[in-house]
Amino acid sequence: MKQTVLYKLHLLLPLLAAVLLMPQRISAQTTIAVVSDPHVMASSLLESGAETQSAWTTYYAGQRKMLLESEGLFTQFVNAIKSSSADIVLVTGDLTKDGEEVSHTFVRTKLSELTGKKVYVIPGNHDFGEEGNNTLFKADGTTDNATKLSRSGFATFYDGYGYGTGSTIDPNGSLSYVAEPVTGLVLLAIDSSDGASIPSATLTWICEQATAARAAGKQVIAMMHHPLIEHIKGAAMFIDTYTVASNTDVRDKLIAAGVKVILTGHFHTSDIAYDWNSDSANGIYDINTGSLISYPCDYRMLTLSADMQTLDVATASLTPSGMTTEECKTWLENRVKTIALDKLTPFSAMITTDEITFLVNSATSAFILHAEGDEHLKSASTTLLTSFVSYDGTSAFYGMAKGVVTPSLSSMLTDKSDLDGTHENQTNDRELAISLPSLDEDVTLTTVGADGWASYCTGHDLDITQTSGVKAYVVTAQDASKATLTEVTQIPGGEGFLLKGSPGTYMLKATSGVGAITNLLVGTLEDTAAPSGSYVLANKSEGFGFYLTGTVTIPARKAYLPSTSSARMLAIDGEGGTTGISTIDTKNENRQPIYTLQGTKAGNLHRGLYIQNGKKIIIK
Repeated sequence: MKQTVLYKLHLLLPLLAAVLLMPQRISAQTTIAVVSDPHVMASSLLESGAETQSAWTTYYAGQRKMLLESEGLFTQFVNAIKSSSADIVLVTGDLTKDGEEVSHTFVRTKLSELTGKKVYVIPGNHDFGEEGNNTLFKADGTTDNATKLSRSGFATFYDGYGYGTGSTIDPNGSLSYVAEPVTGLVLLAIDSSDGASIPSATLTWICEQATAARAAGKQVIAMMHHPLIEHIKGAAMFIDTYTVASNTDVRDKLIAAGVKVILTGHFHTSDIAYDWNSDSANGIYDINTGSLISYPCDYRMLTLSADMQTLDVATASLTPSGMTTEECKTWLENRVKTIALDKLTPFSAMITTDEITFLVNSATSAFILHAEGDEHLKSASTTLLTSFVSYDGTSAFYGMAKGVVTPSLSSMLTDKSDLDGTHENQTNDRELAISLPSLDEDVTLTTVGADGWASYCTGHDLDITQTSGVKAYVVTAQDASKATLTEVTQIPGGEGFLLKGSPGTYMLKATSGVGAITNLLVGTLEDTAAPSGSYVLANKSEGFGFYLTGTVTIPARKAYLPSTSSARMLAIDGEGGTTGISTIDTKNENRQPIYTLQGTKAGNLHRGLYIQNGKKIIIK
């Protein structure tokens, strides 16, 4: 009996060892604190006595940011996180008032107190003083320029806070980077601080990092200062940097790369919006976090489940020392009204006092409700919207202003970032559970080259409809001059196929149960020696098509076409059709050469079928 038990244990040991040595995800949930727009103004920037001088009072009267409370509120935030369960802290830009070194030093000093927590920052548009407001207010009423942190010095200054060891910095020169704070979670930190834009090369690199992470079975989240989605309909008409530049293109590319959540700031409101890509197949959440120094002084606490399949969003608020929440709210209301009145002053001769008062009060109340979040759940929003729509002023200017303002105000009060019905969506802003993409190894990557094509093969059954921007083809017929393509939307594992799309890296989604298809292409799951005389996809002097080879090794995850012809090149047929040419410009010395169907360069052209630049042409 004892020998039998020992024998069974002996058989189980290899299996037990394999289980113990298998890479494991972190078994506990991960808590992520998110703060945005603290706009810290170092107290030394306002000399004692300067607070009563007109240089300061005039400047401060036009602010909706409680700059005098910024050091205290940032200290409150750090103290709250020190005693919390947060594993990761993310700061989504505008760390300082206007890029002053003394303000950045205060921020970095406070962040250094978060020992045992991983802290990541990304710059915002106020972090380098581009707006020229990096001002030192002096006691004698004069001002001076405070030393500001340079863009080139930001990464060095915040070494250890996303920059430095453990992160991969954008090789294209931006302050974007990629990190893996915990095993299996990849953070994409996207720099939009330069004009609310992302350079094309940087966006491509970010998406490549995302797709590689997803292909490795990892979860990805992104953070960026400027919103990805227009949370308020029409806001971009009033503020040209309200969203990141070319936001719909950025949205589509991030979604295609497998990103479902991006954390943003900039607009000082706590709003969560959801939007779809251009074909409405897949979507992304933009979790916008309000400013720490603007009512309601929010920050976020996110909980990522142990299996990294759910992200729970919660929102917390702070109150400046010596103020109640209601006093903080009233302070913001008064500042917004002052700013709105200032905007309408140039039109005072064209609009009545009552109309100005109504517009300003309505816009202010709507903005406050939107800043608080979950406005669509409040009866006050419905009452305000009804009142605004029903009020008709007497001046022509009011009618015009109402027409411009109504979409934005309606968007704020109904919590709909789009009102046209196509992408219309309501999402709870303060508490929300988000389902994240599956982490099964159900994705695979391929890169489409500069010519817009790639050959590929994977062991997964694939569903091409889940990847926007590409089409897949197999070869269903072949003769002495051409290979005929047929578009497919699903491909069985192990089959070779062609992928067509804009140059870039694509994440292909796995499926199951795909039946057999007709296909002459041969796929390779490992490096394979193709028979001599096989054809491979290439773009050479005769144009793009399948070219005859000698004995060649086909790399893993590619495809080739076995030979049934001796032609040097087989044209691609079935994608784009044939091109009819009624005349030939004989003076065009730079035109592509023309070949016969047998692959020889054509001399005198007669009526018939030829190959030029990899496509069939008809000489009529």
